[in-house]
Amino acid sequence: MRRYTIRTGMAVLAAALLFGLTACFGGPSASDKEARLASALESAGVGVVGAKVVTTPSSAGGLTVTVKLAPEALDTTGRDVTAETLTRILAVSAENASDMRVTSLYLYADDEAGRDVSLRDAATELGLEKSIEGDSLTLVAEEWKLYAGK
Repeated sequence: MRRYTIRTGMAVLAAALLFGLTACFGGPSASDKEARLASALESAGVGVVGAKVVTTPSSAGGLTVTVKLAPEALDTTGRDVTAETLTRILAVSAENASDMRVTSLYLYADDEAGRDVSLRDAATELGLEKSIEGDSLTLVAEEWKLYAGK
């Protein structure tokens, strides 16, 4: 009886150690990665004055990014994102989300007052017009990651 108690105790201890070591080496959490990406967008000097990043916790692995843009990131009408701004947002997000294992990006943009601004003209200028769905720009990882380093 005592032998089984010791074996059981050793098995439980081994499992606990394995679980503990796995947790230690697991890396940053999804919320840490989201915060890092939001901070990178806000500090990149591309006119992003606020960013909200949410990872979809599913096998689809989508990343939803909503950016709040300063007036200099918009065209002269103040209702459209410029192609230069969109390129930089895509580049910064691709570079900083490389370890997030997401399959797609859903990008939304607002002005400083919180009103939706259009991504359509900028996306069209970049050849991404087929990726516009309503108020968002939707890119699969292969398209989106091409902007890393730009």
